Amino acid sequence: MVILGILGILAAAVAVVLGVYLAVLRPRSHRWGATEAELGRVLPGDDLVPTVKAGYTQAITINAPPERVWPWLVQIGYGRAGWYTYDWVYKFLGGANFYEGDRSADRIIPELQDLKVGDAIRIFEQGPFEVMALEPDRLLVLLARVDWDTADTFELSEAMPANYLNNSWVYVLEKADQDSTRLIVRWRGDYSPGLGSALSLGIPTEVGALIMQPKMLKGIKARAEAAAQ
Repeated sequence: MVILGILGILAAAVAVVLGVYLAVLRPRSHRWGATEAELGRVLPGDDLVPTVKAGYTQAITINAPPERVWPWLVQIGYGRAGWYTYDWVYKFLGGANFYEGDRSADRIIPELQDLKVGDAIRIFEQGPFEVMALEPDRLLVLLARVDWDTADTFELSEAMPANYLNNSWVYVLEKADQDSTRLIVRWRGDYSPGLGSALSLGIPTEVGALIMQPKMLKGIKARAEAAAQ
């Protein structure tokens, strides 16, 4: 009876935490920093993931012009400048392999500025995002589209693979005024039905929206503003 009572208390606690997250934290994190107009806008890359099971739109104002923000954005990635977020998370997951060791760069790295359409930006050693569109000082569109059974990419069609992932990750820089930039990020994710996909792909999206992405935006802001002074 005691064990059942403890389990009941734990279940109730989990239900309360989950309820608070779904009712309060999740709606805020999925629109962190974004205005109503930004949330409702169609952004480049939206068409790459027409069906969305998980995603968010976030934004931040940076007190530096777009050309001072872009160099920090274009060098992101595993084996590159890092993610400007919680590096200890990548260390724990074995993904803190960055240009300057196990921490995100605090400087602009000239060797990493020549990013092109078709290049890969990886979160970890495997599973790269492909650069689908790139406009210096304005736009970076990344896409990860894979058939889990074959590890190949695929085209959107009525006959989708049985096990698939289709994720876009878009960054838009817009001049807010003469000396500041509005940085908007949008993540759109679609994946094959099933509990396994929801847990393995949906949960990382939630963690990204709640914890990692806002910290990344703040990291870019801090670096760009410090360099602009």
